[in-house]
Amino acid sequence: MDMFYYVLIMLAAILISNVVNRFIPFVSIPLIQIGLGVLIACLPLAFELELNPELFLVLFIAPLLFNDGKRTDRQALWNLRASILALALGLVFVTVLVIGYFVNWMIPTIPLAAAFALAAALAPTDAVAVGSLSGRIDLPKKITHLLEGEALMNDASGLVAFQFAIAAMVTGVFSIWDASTSFVIIAVGGIICGLVLTFIKFKFLKWIRSLGMEDVTLHMLIQILTPFVIYLVAEELHVSGILAVVAAGIMHAFEKRKMDPMTVKLNVVSQGTWSVIIFVLNGLVFIILGTQLPDIIQVVWQNSGVSNWQVIFYVLIITFGLIGLRFLWIHLGWLIPHLAKKDDGGSMNLRATVLTSLSGVRGAVTLASALSIPFVLGDGSPFPQRSLIICIASGVILCSLIIATAILPILARKDESTSDNPRAEKSMKLSVCRHVVEQLNKEITSENKAATQVVMDDYRGRMRAIQKEDIELGKRREIDKEQHALRLQVVQWEKENTALLSEQGEASKQAVSRYNNYLEAMEKALSGRGKSRSGMMAMMFKRLTRQVLHPKQWQKAKERMNEMKQNPEQYQEMINEIRDLREKNTSFVHNKLMALLDESNQAVVWPIITENKRILEQMKQDRGSIKSRESFEQAKKDVQLQAVQIERDVIQNLFEQGKISRDLARELRQNLNLYETYYFGNEELA
Repeated sequence: MDMFYYVLIMLAAILISNVVNRFIPFVSIPLIQIGLGVLIACLPLAFELELNPELFLVLFIAPLLFNDGKRTDRQALWNLRASILALALGLVFVTVLVIGYFVNWMIPTIPLAAAFALAAALAPTDAVAVGSLSGRIDLPKKITHLLEGEALMNDASGLVAFQFAIAAMVTGVFSIWDASTSFVIIAVGGIICGLVLTFIKFKFLKWIRSLGMEDVTLHMLIQILTPFVIYLVAEELHVSGILAVVAAGIMHAFEKRKMDPMTVKLNVVSQGTWSVIIFVLNGLVFIILGTQLPDIIQVVWQNSGVSNWQVIFYVLIITFGLIGLRFLWIHLGWLIPHLAKKDDGGSMNLRATVLTSLSGVRGAVTLASALSIPFVLGDGSPFPQRSLIICIASGVILCSLIIATAILPILARKDESTSDNPRAEKSMKLSVCRHVVEQLNKEITSENKAATQVVMDDYRGRMRAIQKEDIELGKRREIDKEQHALRLQVVQWEKENTALLSEQGEASKQAVSRYNNYLEAMEKALSGRGKSRSGMMAMMFKRLTRQVLHPKQWQKAKERMNEMKQNPEQYQEMINEIRDLREKNTSFVHNKLMALLDESNQAVVWPIITENKRILEQMKQDRGSIKSRESFEQAKKDVQLQAVQIERDVIQNLFEQGKISRDLARELRQNLNLYETYYFGNEELA
């Protein structure tokens, strides 16, 4: 039971990390998860996790790399094959030699073979960490593909170099010829093993389907077991299990070309299932890493024969040494010039080189390698400075993540992505609308097709309006401010006209009360106090408090509403009164705006006149066929509610990924609150 509780706590930590990231999006999720892992390790729990490196690789790394292989852009991987191999093979072995000699020179108590083992553990970049960063940081596509391809391939070369360094340390024997031959056999053998086993799996699935076994659940179970089986078989054959699952994943990506109803259904289920598996495994990798840190640090901190400040110094020097070596290898090797095919020459290449250098974060494979260092040598003596080596490896993992999280968002942000660039704002606004339209298009059914098309047309109209905007940023913002003030003025005009109509007896008190509630909602939306998450929570709390403190008033209001709905004629009469009042107010506002319009304020006033005119025409159109449109309007409201939620999620994701500034996110949310009030205005009135 203790282990079960421990697993539950780690799963809860994954959820907490994602919630925390919503509030502090500038801190990457891996760092938050490592921090939560440290907290878990400090809790007084009965169970203590001891990491088995071999089990860690098969349980976490194998399925994650298999999934990454499935999702890899095959064409991009092929186009960048030379650069990927130069990083995955050339840079790894250069890192082992240069950093190995450097560590041995800087820390003489670490023998040369052990220093090579540490360098080999630090050489491979981590596919999981790279994936976490690329999802949050807007790296250029080609750099992202290069990093993903490198991370898929360099684990094998790093682990092979690590194994030979450990063997040389334990036995005292090393042969460059044997090492080179073994590497080729292990790497090529791993790829062949992955391809052969995948081919056998495809034949097996074809045979199963020929027997009429089309159960998606069965096929999904086979797919989940695939990376574990392939990895274990490859390791039993003494070839690279990591390259085997990568090759299998890439081969599975080609399977999608053969489309039939069964494959389509399996792909849909597979996407949902793997998204959950990868979400959990990604989180567990970094949380487990965090749980190991306190014990690793404590051993070195207390008795390693080296002062704590020296350990920190070693970690920083080695981290910057890895980044510097990576930078020189990429820049001098001319790996990057073709990644950014622009005419801005060396500056663009230098920027791309820096981005690629800092993106080489270390992670789970580095920790698993370091922890697999044996405790004793072949003669029975303790492995020299084992705790210090593991501590340095853990420190480099943390430093590489922190540096990438802190610096990459600044360097990766293109000029167009800043909120001070009107083209970027325009692009982001179009992107939001486009995403909503694409998502709604996927949700179309025979029942909601007409309503969805209307909502999609509204968004297309917004996109056309955005595309027509071609005004300097300063002028655009000045116009936005003036329009904002004018919209607030429109609300005041409506309040004044509503009071006047009430005094003249042209509107009932009930209709006036409900319409004033609508105007209050409009005013809140315009002032940024609309339906944000906190605002909705406050509104729910207010209603709950009112229900508890004044139950009789709440019950009477509920009874009045029920009575009204039970009397359709009376209810419809009230709705018609509200529609009349809104129509009179809209006409009144239209006249006021037309009177206000002149040559100096056309850019400010005319869009609001057009908007107001469209609302007036829509109300007149609805009047003649209210009963026949009730079902359609309800369907339209449902689709609009869905669209608003999609738009809100897109804005939040763009902000978390650093693609839009806080100011632009606030502006987009404020606009969304305004649209939401327009969409559900009639519902508020009722």
